[in-house]
Amino acid sequence: METRFLSLIEERFWPKGGRRDIWMLIDGARDRKIFGMLLDSYLTYACLYSGPIAPELEIAAPYLVQLEFDDRYSRRLTENAWGNSWGIFLKCDAGLETLRRHLARFLSVRDTAGMPLIFRYYDPRVFRVYLPTCRDDEVRAFFGGSGIECFWTEDRNPEAMLEFRLDREKLVRHAFSLTDGQQPPVSATVPGTRGSFASRPGTLTIRQEQMSAFRNADIENFEEWMLVHLKKFFPKQSHVAGDQRLRDTIRCGIRSSAAYGITAKRDVCKYIDLMVLFGRDFDTDRTYPWAGELLSQPGNPQAKIKALMDSAMLHLRQV
Repeated sequence: METRFLSLIEERFWPKGGRRDIWMLIDGARDRKIFGMLLDSYLTYACLYSGPIAPELEIAAPYLVQLEFDDRYSRRLTENAWGNSWGIFLKCDAGLETLRRHLARFLSVRDTAGMPLIFRYYDPRVFRVYLPTCRDDEVRAFFGGSGIECFWTEDRNPEAMLEFRLDREKLVRHAFSLTDGQQPPVSATVPGTRGSFASRPGTLTIRQEQMSAFRNADIENFEEWMLVHLKKFFPKQSHVAGDQRLRDTIRCGIRSSAAYGITAKRDVCKYIDLMVLFGRDFDTDRTYPWAGELLSQPGNPQAKIKALMDSAMLHLRQV
């Protein structure tokens, strides 16, 4: 993270100096060094899970951490977290245990069929998609009676900071630039709907439209990652194609590979690599009969893509 980013983030956290009401909800599973950083610090923190847990889970668990003004440990956590999806930040004047109990309520949710789900809402990639899809009662449940004033997350582009707060019972989102501290925030009231937020007391339900929002966001994140991947490993083809054609190729590859049962991101990535090398329609191109034959065979998608890559490499060595 650039120093100027950290400075603007701290100004947003502590506009009036040192108050002890800024917290981070950090995901230990994002990086194994997170747990060590907490142990090495003097910060106050607590695991969101209740009771004794296995050491393996303790390292990868979510933690509520009280950040301190002008503190090197707080700076180190924020600096490492921002842009790496380590967690979300919030402002609340409640005590540690009160806030921990409130936030722990949302670790387990249910789908519309009533099946329990583990909800990693503290991942900023999840949180910034989930909260704007919430009904009015769901939003109020999240802010709760524990006195949460606002939440902050990194945006998809970490050069922007998102702030979510309630204004007259409505969720409002502000987007702040971290490259220009003088630029006014972009604000929007998120349209909510009325309705019950729980299928049973204390348990949130993740509705079908929210599941769809997660899937769409996941695809968009994959597209962005894939764009960087193609530019790195296929620089000449990427330069000639340009960003828009590359994005079209990526979207075409996602659809085409899914038709053959190939949906794991790692395997879809390899399929798109082959599209860049041999053309979008390599799977039906008679120049490469081995491609269509392998893809049309039944079997494990991972084994299918491996055989496809092996045949592609053999073809390239022969031409």
